[in-house]
Amino acid sequence: MLDFSRLRVPASHGDVLVEPCAADWLGMARENHESLSRASATILGSPLSHWRRRTREEVVGRDDALVFVLGHQPELFHSGVWAKRVVAARVAATAEGVALNLVVDNDAPHQTGLAVPATVGGRVTLRHVTIPGLASARPHEYTPRMSGEVIANFEQTIREAMGERFRDSQVHAFIRGMAGRRDATDWVDQILAGTAAVDSQFGISVLHRRVSRLASGPLLADMLLNAGRFAESYNAALAAYRRAYRVRGDQRPIPDLHVSPDRCEVPVWATRADEPRRRLFVNRVGSSLVLRAGQTPIGELSVDSLADPGAWATVLGKLNGWNLRPRALALTIWARLLLADLFIHGIGGAKYDRISDTIMADYYGVTPPHMVCVSATLHLDLPHREVSAARVRSKRWAVRDLTYNPQRHLTLGAELAPLIDQRSEAIRVTEALRSGAHTDRAARRAAFDKIRRTNQELLDANAGEVERRRTELLQTMQQFEQGRIARGREYFFGLYDDKAIGTMLAALPSERDFRV
Repeated sequence: MLDFSRLRVPASHGDVLVEPCAADWLGMARENHESLSRASATILGSPLSHWRRRTREEVVGRDDALVFVLGHQPELFHSGVWAKRVVAARVAATAEGVALNLVVDNDAPHQTGLAVPATVGGRVTLRHVTIPGLASARPHEYTPRMSGEVIANFEQTIREAMGERFRDSQVHAFIRGMAGRRDATDWVDQILAGTAAVDSQFGISVLHRRVSRLASGPLLADMLLNAGRFAESYNAALAAYRRAYRVRGDQRPIPDLHVSPDRCEVPVWATRADEPRRRLFVNRVGSSLVLRAGQTPIGELSVDSLADPGAWATVLGKLNGWNLRPRALALTIWARLLLADLFIHGIGGAKYDRISDTIMADYYGVTPPHMVCVSATLHLDLPHREVSAARVRSKRWAVRDLTYNPQRHLTLGAELAPLIDQRSEAIRVTEALRSGAHTDRAARRAAFDKIRRTNQELLDANAGEVERRRTELLQTMQQFEQGRIARGREYFFGLYDDKAIGTMLAALPSERDFRV
């Protein structure tokens, strides 16, 4: 059983998170397999086991092996995400099963640039390399392929940003894989080829399936046919999560589904190449369902056609060029119920999927299958000094207090005694005016201005000391920022050298660790 209290981001270089321990994984996978095979729940009048067998045969090509599933967007992701692929490949090899990566290409890019730390003159800075072709509002599946020239220029820009560290990184293999995929139809195919090229160098083998190319399946049809009931269960699960974890607002961690007399939202994106993705709404009118992408009508489906699996491909292909793609929770519910024997999450996905657990129990009447969590942290070997945020706060407070109370911090000679007396008198006047029954605002302003002027004169008289302390604060802030950049764990895993990758591979469970 997954212990959510243990889900903490690994802190140091080479640290990994594997929860629960590897020795429990195969038992959990087999328990999930048996439980889901016996589940009494029905979807569209057929048992869950029927849809599960059919889905696994369509996606994996077989239903006679344990399937270990993970998923992520086709992005230049960090080492903690790559760690899931490593572990999936290893546990699948132990079980003689299948490691399957769901490529969430229906999602829009979280970022359109690559952060590359660089060392210039002994100082660490952060450079941002634009990823050609990506647009923040356009799902990955509609991003065109890069030409050979664009790929070469992209590599050169990364090379210039990394400097000497480029030579020992995995970027060579990644770019070679991208450029070598001559039959790539789009950016996603190229990214997958680049990542696979790095995988192969370390003996990692994972099967990839793009979400945009998978059949929408029975869960989508069921959601459309029973949109109101599903939305009620979905929103109730969100409300329970917010109560349990004291989350405020109806937009966190994700928004409620909209429900009104004339339409009901389902957790599905409506997408097409020339439009931003939009939320999908459905309204039942007699024996038909009217679908809208936001406010835009995109099609009308008959209830009978959605109840007929043989008609799905035909009717869903008549939505005026719009495609229906599952949102995050809908995708993981589908994967955990109909595809996976064990789903491997990162930390964020595992925490949010507690919402899915509630929906699976309430709406589908299924005991939620076990899931597991994997992450890892790698740091680049960059020069920096360890400076804590507390030290920065202390220095900042000292400079602030110096500005408003210079008498506490400066060496004040006898020649400054008149200024100190003037300041004390102005403070006395301010306090007396503040406590009076009838506040004289003009007098208080004059006293305040007097305090400020005397403070400044005291600072001017000790300009060298003031400048030293402010310079010290600036240096501390710069050192902290350089340390933050150097200790970052979100950098593209291809930026690391073989030694760093090897450190992580050695820390993650090996095949023998999964044997019991």
